[in-house]
Amino acid sequence: MVAVSAHRDPCIGTVVVMGVEPTTFQRVAARLDGVLRWDEWGDEELSRTTVPEGLLQSDAVLLGSALSDPVAMAQRVCRVDKTIPVVILVGAERVAQLQRTIMFSPSLGSEVKPWSLSELDELPGALRRAVERRQQRSSYLHTIQSAQLHLGKLSLFQPEVTHYLDRLLDRLPVGVLTVDNRGAILSMSRRAEAILGTAEPESLGVSVASFFPSFEHDRLMGCLSVDARTEPRPPLVFEVTADRCKPCHVEATVAPLAYHAGQRGAMLILQDVTERVHAERERTRAELDLRSHVKVLNAFLQITSAQESTFEAKVHQLLEFVCSQLNLPFGLLTQVDGETLRIVDAVSPDNVVEPRSAIALSCSYCESTLRLEDPLSIEFADASKAGDVPHIAGWRIESYLGARIVVRGEVFGTIVFAGDASREVPFTSSERETLKLMAQWIGGQLERQRNEARMRILSSALEQAADSVAITDREGSILHVNPAYERLTGYSKDEVIGRKMSILRSGVHDEAFYRELWSGIKRGEVFRGVLINRRRDGNTYHEDKTITSLRDAAGEITHFVSTGHDVSERCRAEESARRHQAEMAHVARLSTLGEMTSGLAHELTQPLCAITTYAQTCLRIANDDRIDPERLRYGLQQVIKQAELGGAIFMRLRKFGRKSETVFRPTAVHDVIREAASLISADLAQSEVTLKLDDGSWCPKVRVDPIQIEQVILNLVRNSLDAMSVVNPPDRKLIIQVAPAEAEQVKVSIIDQGRGCPPELEEKLFQPFFTTKPNGLGIGLSISQTIIEAHSGRLWLEANSSKGATFSFTLPMC
Repeated sequence: MVAVSAHRDPCIGTVVVMGVEPTTFQRVAARLDGVLRWDEWGDEELSRTTVPEGLLQSDAVLLGSALSDPVAMAQRVCRVDKTIPVVILVGAERVAQLQRTIMFSPSLGSEVKPWSLSELDELPGALRRAVERRQQRSSYLHTIQSAQLHLGKLSLFQPEVTHYLDRLLDRLPVGVLTVDNRGAILSMSRRAEAILGTAEPESLGVSVASFFPSFEHDRLMGCLSVDARTEPRPPLVFEVTADRCKPCHVEATVAPLAYHAGQRGAMLILQDVTERVHAERERTRAELDLRSHVKVLNAFLQITSAQESTFEAKVHQLLEFVCSQLNLPFGLLTQVDGETLRIVDAVSPDNVVEPRSAIALSCSYCESTLRLEDPLSIEFADASKAGDVPHIAGWRIESYLGARIVVRGEVFGTIVFAGDASREVPFTSSERETLKLMAQWIGGQLERQRNEARMRILSSALEQAADSVAITDREGSILHVNPAYERLTGYSKDEVIGRKMSILRSGVHDEAFYRELWSGIKRGEVFRGVLINRRRDGNTYHEDKTITSLRDAAGEITHFVSTGHDVSERCRAEESARRHQAEMAHVARLSTLGEMTSGLAHELTQPLCAITTYAQTCLRIANDDRIDPERLRYGLQQVIKQAELGGAIFMRLRKFGRKSETVFRPTAVHDVIREAASLISADLAQSEVTLKLDDGSWCPKVRVDPIQIEQVILNLVRNSLDAMSVVNPPDRKLIIQVAPAEAEQVKVSIIDQGRGCPPELEEKLFQPFFTTKPNGLGIGLSISQTIIEAHSGRLWLEANSSKGATFSFTLPMC
């Protein structure tokens, strides 16, 4: 405990501080402008049940957060003297709670107040005023008590004494009234005049009881019959109504009085305690309101937690219970349906309001209720709404309490309690909060019903889905599978629950494939692809699989959902189609080679003729008597060179014409173009066409089958050669360009200066077996388009005119 003397020349009193942090105390004491005297107490002394004697002489008490129960300490102080100001320091978040605790504690006086630690700068001034108020009140009471002791001894005929007493009493903050033994008023101070609403000249000789209600007369007259030899009576509170619009309450302290040579009477010290009485009544009313609220909440909990009752039965019980509590005849649960309110459930006199009936939304207070977050309460309909007052089933609504019901963020309807008579007392805040709680519970239950119905649909859809569904945890352990999964894999649900999804692995995909798959889905990516899995009986099947992740409210991945269906038949059909396409492509390549026969014969003739010539020359040199080794060596070297050239030509033809499996690999686009150009070089020379290739400054790589792309280029180049056959030889120019395209693709364009394509034939160019050549098969462009689409690209006629055409195709870059 620390005693603080607050000096202000002179010292005005003492503040006792208990359980206050030193830093907080220093901050407060520094503003008191006085001398501080410290007397430290430990935890053991602070926890004593008795109040230290030093507190009884204090003028104010400051309690801090170091006390385990500051409210209990304040109660102990108030039991000794309710007039001692007590300030309790608490955090800002606990001020409201502490105020309610003080309000509902009958043992605490009106001088006990909580104070927020966030407002410490204002606390020194408040403490100073509390000390001054306490000292002033003590001074007044001390003066009155001293005067009371001497009044019986003083002679009233002494003018100077009478004048002194009158001035003294007129300056007191309390009223002083003297009466004879019959209750007739002998004198009163100015404050007494203000309290009783009268003036002294008009009241002298009048019975003091006339200023009090009749029901207070007996208690008042009994209070006036005091004797100096008896113990002082505690102050009593009376109601005063004289000359006042509203009753006030006065605390009266009665003391015996002797005057006029031994005549006996009484002195009444009056203090206006109206505000205190009202506060105590409000506290009592709030306590009763709280008890009623607790009763309602207990009933609400019992009704809503009943396991055997349905939701509809619980709602009806709640309507009946609240109607009885509020003494209102109508209780309605409604749902908004356009411009009307459909009655979901109702409690009404003689069941005049039937469920499933409807009332106009504009003819009820519910229209306003739907726009408000808090409940709408109306006690007097005539005073609160102009015009016609709404009716329910012919009953005029004079009182109304309603709240809106929200389900999944949307207004569902209202819960309403109404009556045909105005209420004598307003709806309390606890009644409004109870209704709001009911509306929230009903909204939550309706939302839960909708979610359950939705989950039943989802569960039924999951169980009846044609695709197999498996749900796993984050580590891949199976938690649930549907019947389609059992049919597809041959495993029953009991056999796979708790096991890993790896039980279906066939061994076709390597470990790197599965590591990449799991790495992707754990990052939240969606996996889509065809897996080759193994059934329980050991047979393999192709499954078109999709794996997605499930996240919790925090965004963390918790589960995975795998869906799939058997595509084995489709894969077999696609494989058959690929083989058929490969056959067609092979036929097309052979057809292209057939069309290139004359050019290839000319190209092969050159190295064969050179071989023959060099061989004959070597023979002549060998037959000569004087053999020149250098000339012979050179001739043989040329024979070898021409033979290798012819062999390279045959290798290219064999490579291009052979039937092989499709193999995609990263390849430079320009390498494919140059290889195709070497195959067609003889035809270019024979057709007198000048070929211009891209400079190769930008050389991207694409993932392709080079032989198939060469086939596409050869088909397009040969079509350009045919188109330029009618053009003068100097104008026969062919350009192959490489340029970037959208979406990380490469565009290859074959540009000629031929006669172009007739506009009416453009739509038929890529149709199978359509051709404009007399001896053509009509499969070149069709096969080329199929090849490019298989490479995830596109082939199209980009430009067409009488001066030339441009065919372009795209390929994705690596």
